[in-house]
Amino acid sequence: MSWQTLACIAVIILWGLWAFLFKLGSDEIGLKNALFYAYLVGIFISLGIIFYTFPKKLEFSKGIIFIIFATLLGFAGTILWYFALEKYKASIVTSFTALYPVITVLLSILILKEKISLQNAIGILLALIAGILLSM
Repeated sequence: MSWQTLACIAVIILWGLWAFLFKLGSDEIGLKNALFYAYLVGIFISLGIIFYTFPKKLEFSKGIIFIIFATLLGFAGTILWYFALEKYKASIVTSFTALYPVITVLLSILILKEKISLQNAIGILLALIAGILLSM
């Protein structure tokens, strides 16, 4: 098994545990308190990353604009995910929102002109069908 495959499996496990534990915690202490503690921990992790990756020279470019917008959109999606998790079953919210890579794939095909195989296309179609079934 390749390093990339192992890393992807680790991500699936870590994110699965994250969503499950967040649901348990927020059900116990409430969403507002859960967000406070989650983002408090996030501040320390972010500071470590900032100090480790701080560039020698600050710059402003198109790439930085993309990163800023990506971060804002990611936080907006995460906050909406938290609110959905507060109101609905974790098994449904997490499974349904896990379809977000379909958007990335479609944009990559349309804008970046990336190609996917028939097998990948069938997988995406099955994922969309699963999303429809989960939302019923």
